[in-house]
Amino acid sequence: MKNCILLFLLITTTALAQSNLKGEIKDHHNEAAVGANVLLLALPDSQQVAGVAANAQGKFEFTNLKQANYFLKISYLGSKKYQSPTIRISGTSLSLPTIFLLPEKTQQLAEVVVKTTRPLVVQEEDKTVINVEAMSGAATLSAQEVLERTPSLVLDQNGNVQLNGRSNVMVLIDGRPTYMSGTDLVAYLKSLPAQMLDKLELMDSPPAKYDATGSAIVNIVLKKNRLYGLTGNVSTSQSVGHTWRSYNNLNLNYRQGKLNLFGGVGLPRDANRTVTISTRTITENATNQEYNSDNTATSESFGGTIRLGFDYDKSKNTVIGGQLFLQKSQRNDGAVFTNLINNEPYYGTNRGQFDWNNLSANLNFTHKPQKQGSEWSGDVNYQQYGSDGVRNFQSSHANNTQIFNNVFFTPATILTFKTDYRRPVSAKTTFEMGAKIGFVKNANEADVENKKDQSFVLDPTKSNHFFYNENINAAYLNLRHTLNKRTSLQMGLRAENTNIEGNLLPNIATTGEQFSQHFTNLFPTFFFRRALDSVGKHSLSFNYGRRINRPSYQQFNPFLNYVDDYTFTSGNPALKPFYLHNLQLRYQHNNGISVGVAMDFADGLNGDLNIREGDVFVRKPFNLGKGYRFGIVSSYNKKINKYWTTNVSFQGFRFNIQGTVNGDVAVTRYVSFRFNAGQQFSFGKGWSADLYANISARDQVFTMTMGSFYSIYVGVGKKILKDKGSIRLMIDDPTFANYRTETMTNYQNTTQYRKTQSDTRRIGLNFSYRFGNEKYTRRRQTEDAAEEERRRVQ
Repeated sequence: MKNCILLFLLITTTALAQSNLKGEIKDHHNEAAVGANVLLLALPDSQQVAGVAANAQGKFEFTNLKQANYFLKISYLGSKKYQSPTIRISGTSLSLPTIFLLPEKTQQLAEVVVKTTRPLVVQEEDKTVINVEAMSGAATLSAQEVLERTPSLVLDQNGNVQLNGRSNVMVLIDGRPTYMSGTDLVAYLKSLPAQMLDKLELMDSPPAKYDATGSAIVNIVLKKNRLYGLTGNVSTSQSVGHTWRSYNNLNLNYRQGKLNLFGGVGLPRDANRTVTISTRTITENATNQEYNSDNTATSESFGGTIRLGFDYDKSKNTVIGGQLFLQKSQRNDGAVFTNLINNEPYYGTNRGQFDWNNLSANLNFTHKPQKQGSEWSGDVNYQQYGSDGVRNFQSSHANNTQIFNNVFFTPATILTFKTDYRRPVSAKTTFEMGAKIGFVKNANEADVENKKDQSFVLDPTKSNHFFYNENINAAYLNLRHTLNKRTSLQMGLRAENTNIEGNLLPNIATTGEQFSQHFTNLFPTFFFRRALDSVGKHSLSFNYGRRINRPSYQQFNPFLNYVDDYTFTSGNPALKPFYLHNLQLRYQHNNGISVGVAMDFADGLNGDLNIREGDVFVRKPFNLGKGYRFGIVSSYNKKINKYWTTNVSFQGFRFNIQGTVNGDVAVTRYVSFRFNAGQQFSFGKGWSADLYANISARDQVFTMTMGSFYSIYVGVGKKILKDKGSIRLMIDDPTFANYRTETMTNYQNTTQYRKTQSDTRRIGLNFSYRFGNEKYTRRRQTEDAAEEERRRVQ
């Protein structure tokens, strides 16, 4: 009995002597060091006891530690390695003061010059981060071209973004929706110079705090310098192919005391030349009717962008801010086409001139209560954009000549209110909630004027006025929980209520059309991550999310839009959103290797079909059916040596689509893949080079097949002017292979082929220069040194 009591006391004493150690890590931007590698080592032999990765709030914890002396080693991309003083564990749990990491390449003098180099790709818990500055040659590009060169991203022929093979991706700017798609989004991205971009955040399964719209999310984060005093950069880039493009930009930032001011000015000149060759064969009663068309379109636009913003530290816990973005451009375009209809010539031209305007404003605040990790934020966003102009059409066939103008005005207004709240309920659990209300008003006013004698007369039978209103109300709950030092999970639920109203006004040719849709949906999300070793180098994660793809505003407009005498486009007011279930299981090794299997289920898939009405074809969107895809998603990012860094991604999928087209049951099964490879080289003395390649295999939707394509980019650069300036030469698409093809076979007795080639083969030259204060002030450095002392534990 005595021996049992002694054994019980020994076990109890040992258990009581085991303690926990926890802490929080922030980088030199005062942001959570998500994924930082934290090692716990024992003294005096420096033997490793355990290792963890910091969670989404930058926190870590070691449990069941014995009485002993320890120290920490912390490593994090872009920051200096950190080693703590001796930490004494003596039977009680210990919470360390916040650990602040210093930037990677710093000199600890009275003044500290900050020079950090970020990797191109960083894999975080629920997203992939692409640092635009690390993308060699990005300074010569627009935002659209940066997306084209980003691993795992592809742009289709209509300028829509695809992520890991998923289409209908939602594009955000600084975490806020652009509310633009198709040609509107393309115009915006083309006018946004890459020098204004900080990073891209790619999210296959976004958390519940983000809108459920889109199959995935790409968040474009704009630059906002954090250094004290006045800093800035100026750049100019010129490129030529068939056309000349020019992007010229100035970015400034001033930080002093509690106030931070930032802004940028861009003067872009965009131009393009697109050649489209198409053939169409209609077979009836064993007779073929042949339609051949050659279309050469050119465009050029001049304009400017202005971005202004501020952040003000109202108190140590509260920051208020605002941003204003102005964009204005004038676009001129034209096209010349020659058609052969059963070997009879048919000629035509169209020329347009219009203005594009975009105004967006934001007011926001962030409040961090006394409880560590808590945060309350809010946003009010207002945006007004649109275009107005006139397009002149002329066509001639035999003795018939037709001339008319299309005068159009397409304004849109968006107003949103949003708030988010985050609160840790324990050391391992964080609760998040929020709400959002959004209102959209959109109009499309198009008047057709036929030329009679020497004047133009309104043709009400071909004119249309379409108005669209949308209201979306949303709320969400999200829970992040760390089960143990290796396992974490995140669960969320978002509810969205959608109200849509459309109105095509009547005229003498139509009675008009009104429609409305009202529905409420729930969108659950789930994320699970398990570290497979003690230091977190190997991990396994699982993601699930339900998403919605709502049609764009113009996809609802039922009026016929003229392309040529035999081709029209139209919307579909009966179009419904489709729903997508995303699942992905992924293995990850640090930020280097990622291999996963993914499966998506879709219901109510929509897409465009060419509907034949006599000799005329109308391209129109429909809900086509349901389907799924299953395949592999992988990436490899590694610095091979000090000269060479590689970034490669591959996605391969098996597709199965079932639906009804014009009353006929159709099934499509096919295999497709996407491959991106980027190679960056640094040769010393400021010289660098890079090579990007992108391959996309064919896609198919029932009778329509989109052909494969590939593109190549090569760049060479040199740092000059004491490394404050750089000059870069780039060659884009030297093989002229970045074109699109589309084939429709045996649909409504019709076979059609189309090839579109844009001005993608180009050579460009860029110069950039940064200036101003690049040093933390002496006062700032003293504060950092004091913080270093405060976080020591003896």
